[in-house]
Amino acid sequence: MVLRKSLCLAVPALLIFCAAVTLDAQQGSPLPKAMSLITEEGLRFHLNVIANDETEGRNTPSTGVNVASRYLATVAAQYGLKPLMADGSYYQNIPMDVTLISESRSRLRVLSQNGERIFHCPQSFVGAAAGAWGGEVVFVGYGLSVPEKGWDDYGPLDVAGKAVILLEGQLPDGNPLRADRAALATRTSVPRARGAALVLTVISPEREKEMAERGAGFTITPRAALHTSFPTQNQARVSANPQAAARAGQPPQQATGRPSLPPGSAEIRHDVAASILGISRAELEAMFSSIAGGKQVPGKAVDARVELSVITDRRPGNSPNVLAVMEGSDPRLKNEYVVISSHHDHLGMRNGRAMNGADDDGSGTVGMLEIAKALAAERSKRSVILAWFTGEEKGLWGSHYFVNNCPVPLENISANLNLDMISRNDPNRLFLIASDNLSKELDASIRAMNDRYSRLAFDYVYNNRAHPDRFYYRSDQYPFVRMGIPGVWIFCGTTPDYHTLNDTIERVDFKKMEKVTRMAYLVTLDIGNKPALLKLDANPEVITRGKHNTAVDSIR
Repeated sequence: MVLRKSLCLAVPALLIFCAAVTLDAQQGSPLPKAMSLITEEGLRFHLNVIANDETEGRNTPSTGVNVASRYLATVAAQYGLKPLMADGSYYQNIPMDVTLISESRSRLRVLSQNGERIFHCPQSFVGAAAGAWGGEVVFVGYGLSVPEKGWDDYGPLDVAGKAVILLEGQLPDGNPLRADRAALATRTSVPRARGAALVLTVISPEREKEMAERGAGFTITPRAALHTSFPTQNQARVSANPQAAARAGQPPQQATGRPSLPPGSAEIRHDVAASILGISRAELEAMFSSIAGGKQVPGKAVDARVELSVITDRRPGNSPNVLAVMEGSDPRLKNEYVVISSHHDHLGMRNGRAMNGADDDGSGTVGMLEIAKALAAERSKRSVILAWFTGEEKGLWGSHYFVNNCPVPLENISANLNLDMISRNDPNRLFLIASDNLSKELDASIRAMNDRYSRLAFDYVYNNRAHPDRFYYRSDQYPFVRMGIPGVWIFCGTTPDYHTLNDTIERVDFKKMEKVTRMAYLVTLDIGNKPALLKLDANPEVITRGKHNTAVDSIR
């Protein structure tokens, strides 16, 4: 693997940093001193490596996520953590199939009164999936269909078997439809329901301008699929509703103004749209301005035909979980474990720019590195596994793979503490998800350590599995819970920057991040030093840990 410039520069500084930590460990730091090793400075140092442009948004799979993985393993080794895998490796490689759009063989063909034009990928368009589609063109403006709320871009237009063209955009602040998930979902549900053969989305003026200034086309991102599904994966929970895209790792509709792309669809640039619609670029810009002003753009049938062909190449691939362990100090209890987890992947590149994911989940990722540093100075009686999972944004791939191919016995895992997005919003508020679902002791431990040190206000609103945002299912504690292992998602909540290019280091609250990370370290010690594994005393259907729990409906 070729390391990027940031990693090469960071490692020498890291060696100096780690030497000081080793000295502290040899001096036998008391608990408060070990906790004080978790600092804003350390968090910032690591986050500047994990969440910078050179890791390219850490898509699964990608060179960027591999660079991040190499850095995590390097730091873990310097802090004295051992590889968890039996072969002496820090990496648990997850096999998957990878597909990539063929640029030379994919094309968009436009037939109109002006003749034939061929557009190429990725300069002019990017498709959502492999296949061939085509049809006569119907333009539907913004693509909303909520006549009961005074907005219907379809009217009498017949889109069955047609190529539907709609405009990406954002309604103005104050427009009630802007945050109406059900209304925005009609932009993709209606053409499908009415039998459209193809959906083409014209990108926003902002994206068009950015791409033109950089002389770049669309980003072609590899798409991956696991070789197999696992018993912990609850496929039934993903359905065709506004929350399904969010649970699958897609941006919330109201944050981006972009519909999620179904198969038989593509995003197109402005020259392509102007050619199809037979209008000038200025006329197209005026349409976007109307939407930004809260006005409808009239739909119409267009005397043109579009044919989209997206060809992909397929190859085997993999992406690594990074697994390290700090051996416990007790000869007997060291064969039992506390697992701390986060996910080091994110959403890759968008229009040539890195989706850096500083909060999601750079924050939890580097928080674990600081916990590793503290464990080097003060470890628990039980062993502590630090698991950095890949593919969380794809559907919790890394954590599902881990619990179904666990390097240690599942029945020996006391609990999972999952750190995912811990650096934003109210500095004194935190969400706990699933902390009391299987073990009252887990929730009690968190509350006790918080009362003693952090004094954060806890909110359990997302603990409800019926909550519309379905957060219970959306991070890496979930596969542990499915196995009957007490788990908690420690979570600061989403922001308008969630799954956008604005989730950057500049917006991170390092003071809050330090406070949450210190609390997680103290909970790790508390659970790791208890005389027995956490009791399964909160759900009468779950009384032992193991794979048999995947059939229990009350935790699905």
